[in-house]
Amino acid sequence: MAKNNKSKGSGAYIFAGILIAIIYIINTFLVESIYWGNQEVSQKTGQANSALNKINSELTAINMDSISIAAGIIPPEDIGITMGDTNKRYGNIIAAEHQFEAIEDLNPTVLKRYNYAKALITAFKDKLDSLGTKNVQAGNEEMMADILKQEIYPLQTTASEMLISTIDVVNVETAKMNAANTKRAFALMTVMMIVAILGEIAVWLFARRAKKIRAELEEREKNLAEVDAKLKATRQKASDLAVINVLTGMKNRYALDSDVSDRLETGRFNIAVFDMDNFRSINDTYGYDFGDEYLAAVAEKLKEEFGDVAEIYNITGNEFCFLFNSSVTESQAMGIAQNIQRVMSSPYEVLNLAVQLPCSGAVYHYLPGDCLNVNSLLVKLDTALRTVKMNGGNMINTVMNM
Repeated sequence: MAKNNKSKGSGAYIFAGILIAIIYIINTFLVESIYWGNQEVSQKTGQANSALNKINSELTAINMDSISIAAGIIPPEDIGITMGDTNKRYGNIIAAEHQFEAIEDLNPTVLKRYNYAKALITAFKDKLDSLGTKNVQAGNEEMMADILKQEIYPLQTTASEMLISTIDVVNVETAKMNAANTKRAFALMTVMMIVAILGEIAVWLFARRAKKIRAELEEREKNLAEVDAKLKATRQKASDLAVINVLTGMKNRYALDSDVSDRLETGRFNIAVFDMDNFRSINDTYGYDFGDEYLAAVAEKLKEEFGDVAEIYNITGNEFCFLFNSSVTESQAMGIAQNIQRVMSSPYEVLNLAVQLPCSGAVYHYLPGDCLNVNSLLVKLDTALRTVKMNGGNMINTVMNM
């Protein structure tokens, strides 16, 4: 009888050991899966960002060479060399495009923005090629400058912005995938905790140490609850950071996309963008920390003055977007826009220094179906804004409905 009990006890220990071994093997495969998943995400993100940055840098270099030729900086005898360099750079752009397009399973939003940027680059090249070597070498610098300023430069700028936007979306998608892997890691940790608990229960059953095991379980459950609370707080903080500009505390470009996308097809609303003219002079003169303080002061004043009539977004650097309340009419929106320009152009005291910059803006009375997506909406607004700046700034332009 004693021998049978001993055999039963040994069998139970063997069963418990086999069970724990199986669970640990499963967890090992999960760890490997998470590790290689992270490796694949990192590799894909690195390849995509490398290709997009290469395209952007080569496009910028081509644009700078074109500007240098138009300005007469490059001697006539060197123009042929420069144009040869331009052709090489186009070759680099095509190679980088092939590298990007070879990446599998990219997000549709990433592909949409990339294809839009690619179309702009093609238009940029076609427009630049249309000038021809003859026009370049005939001393038509003034004609080239006008074409570069009015037709070619906006294409390069928009393409560059779209490439940067594509990189941002790639990074956001990477963050989402990493968050998913974090959840899987949390699930793995939970499984591991269950394994530990099962092992301790087995020890408790066979060694009759109920009191000690119960205390350990209570302690482990407490620790698990604390870890769970920390993970929830971390996830909430990460979620907030994804749609909030840390410097100004305002919603960012991604929040605007989320808030407006569903309204484009059937909604009508008033929207405006503003930014300071020659803001770079602040950073160049006083430093980036001073510029950040200045932006924070402007943002706080905008929230105080216009937070009740519009949702305000800090979509890039010193560019602010105002999505007016549905009760605000078109004429009221223009009046409010003039007040926004006044407030942004007012003097601000930052670190005991009074700073004042003019600002430019663009207002859009949006009608249902005007734009396919938020990108095209912002392109219209930014185009109107650039027109103001090209004409000296310190004005408000209106986007014309199509």
